[in-house]
Amino acid sequence: MSSVCVIVPCYNEARRLPADAFVGYLSKRTDVSFCFVNDGSTDQTQAVLTQLQARCPGQITVLNLPQNAGKAGAVRAGILHCAQTTPAFDYLGYFDADLATPLDAIDDLSAVLDQTPALDLVMGSRIKYLSTDIRRNTFRHYAGRIVATFISNILKLPVYDSQCGAKLFRHRAVVSLFQEPFISPWLFDVELLARLIRQHGRGPVLTRVAERPLRQWTEVDGSRIRPSYYFKLWYELYRIRQTYRSL
Repeated sequence: MSSVCVIVPCYNEARRLPADAFVGYLSKRTDVSFCFVNDGSTDQTQAVLTQLQARCPGQITVLNLPQNAGKAGAVRAGILHCAQTTPAFDYLGYFDADLATPLDAIDDLSAVLDQTPALDLVMGSRIKYLSTDIRRNTFRHYAGRIVATFISNILKLPVYDSQCGAKLFRHRAVVSLFQEPFISPWLFDVELLARLIRQHGRGPVLTRVAERPLRQWTEVDGSRIRPSYYFKLWYELYRIRQTYRSL
């Protein structure tokens, strides 16, 4: 059975972190670990995470960052920290702390990597169709589809949902992908795909990355992304395009 470590970035999550859900999941999956990254929180997040770690000390670690680094910085710090552990985890990835994506999706994503050794990355994808339960705010859904179309055109890849916060990587891929800091605190998923293209070429990336439609995803109130950010993200997309324009 493949070992999995999932990074969970946390910024002021003391009141809404579903601690019991993590503990309940770990009681069923001894091959999975979590690394909670306290991203310079100003509330009681550190205390909550310390208590959570005490409940599952063998499967939960806590990494405290002295200053807020943003989601990209927190995920990067957690990935690089956990990539150095011995014995090495087979897969590393990240999920959002609010569990908009249920933890059972870890099983689905790791199964895809198990079944396809050539893959370096499997991404959860919020595709709504019969037999799935995908619940999104209407505005964010349509705004997200516009942004996703631009991202697909920038990368020249048929990617549907690069921004879903549920991803797993094979261990061999993470250090090179996360070594450099990211341009954007929220669009770093786009940069990860651009870095894979830079490493392997656009054609070969199609055999190294897969999207796996999620069976369930529920938007949770309290998003850290303000509506005004949708104006700023276009500038960040422009910077990403300019940085990786040689691809």
